[in-house]
Amino acid sequence: MIKKNIFSSKTRKTLRRLLYPAFFYFLSKSTKPLSNYHGFDRGAPIDRFYIENFLEQNKEVISGGCLELLNNDYTLKYGGSKVSKSDVLDIDKSNKNATIIDDLRSLRGIADNSYDCLILTQVLQFIDDTTAAISQCYRILKPGGTILVTLPSLSRIDPISGQAGDYWRFTVASASYLFNKDFKPEQTEVKSWGNVRSGLYFYAGLAQEDSLVKTLEKNDPDFPLIITVKATK
Repeated sequence: MIKKNIFSSKTRKTLRRLLYPAFFYFLSKSTKPLSNYHGFDRGAPIDRFYIENFLEQNKEVISGGCLELLNNDYTLKYGGSKVSKSDVLDIDKSNKNATIIDDLRSLRGIADNSYDCLILTQVLQFIDDTTAAISQCYRILKPGGTILVTLPSLSRIDPISGQAGDYWRFTVASASYLFNKDFKPEQTEVKSWGNVRSGLYFYAGLAQEDSLVKTLEKNDPDFPLIITVKATK
């Protein structure tokens, strides 16, 4: 997970793309990526193309009382005036954005049926007990409430969490299996997004600005980059 202010300079990102162009990289025999931070230091990460399209498509459920992890950027961006309460969850007490300090696997400080919408983008790969975390999410959702989740199917080991803290990669089958332990299958929508080229670009550390949007828009379920889950209680 990358702090927002690390690569905030647009000029710096543009300069990196000019100094280290993608087409030179693919002509080389390098086994190292262009970016060690998912493309954040070159522009907008490729996986965020799919993540933000998913949230845009489902922004109607981001309303009422909402809970997001680490910060509430997506809650505010896609919920806007529809959001009456916006909480931020983190286990890290040093996170000044957090309104609730708790463990997603237990959530002792949050009552049953508390939220209309939960947003978990690229979170569950860092949770060892994903089953417990999903069960807690189900518990704190109000009846009729919805959780919006994105999961990596293809990704480098996270540079911040490292090899010891990055546990999982997912498929449509595994995500369906995990969420259907709590959520009814007919109330759960699991999809995959990506293709061969977007996967290659993301693994190489390219940003959206390095590639053609039309390339990212093509979807091949046999080569997923991102898994999305929309599940309603």
